Amino acid sequence: MVKIIAGEYRSRQLLSDRSDASTRPFLSRVKESVFSMLHEWFDGARVLDLFAGVGTVGLEAVSRGASSVLMVEKKLRTFRVLTKNIERLGCGDRAKALLGDALGQVSLLQAPQPVDLVFVDPPYEMMREPPTRRRVLDQMERCRGIMADKGFLILRSPVGPDEVEAVHGFDGPEVHRYSKEMWVLMYEPVQSALPS
Repeated sequence: MVKIIAGEYRSRQLLSDRSDASTRPFLSRVKESVFSMLHEWFDGARVLDLFAGVGTVGLEAVSRGASSVLMVEKKLRTFRVLTKNIERLGCGDRAKALLGDALGQVSLLQAPQPVDLVFVDPPYEMMREPPTRRRVLDQMERCRGIMADKGFLILRSPVGPDEVEAVHGFDGPEVHRYSKEMWVLMYEPVQSALPS
């Protein structure tokens, strides 16, 4: 059972997609830890949630005060659950679901800009294999072009900083390890990387 932890929708249950074994929502303790580190960033924030699943992270951001959240999900069945969660919370004025590829250009073009917070939570298999991990990191680098001067990009990964190559345009990562196969890497935009 996945719940909103804090804010406007505190304790509200989210529907989940039990048919998809690859979906791994943030554990409550991990989500609470990450959101506590970013607590001052949510009020009025513009958020991009890539690989959104059923909205565990994006809807938590809305509950904590984000003004605009785009959640991108590729799997149709999971996307339908995500849209039902938005409807059940009644937050469609602040939360938008996009059926599409989190690594595609459309997700960046439709994001509320400039983005303050980007959450990247790809399937673990993508981060374990170097070719697909590179695709994820390339999309993270492209996110820099739509981000505000200050903000954070947060990556959840089964591999740590020793296996994750540098992400150009960002400082970091600040490293948080929650288990043998759960790392949260937090990046900040490099100021000199701003487009001229």
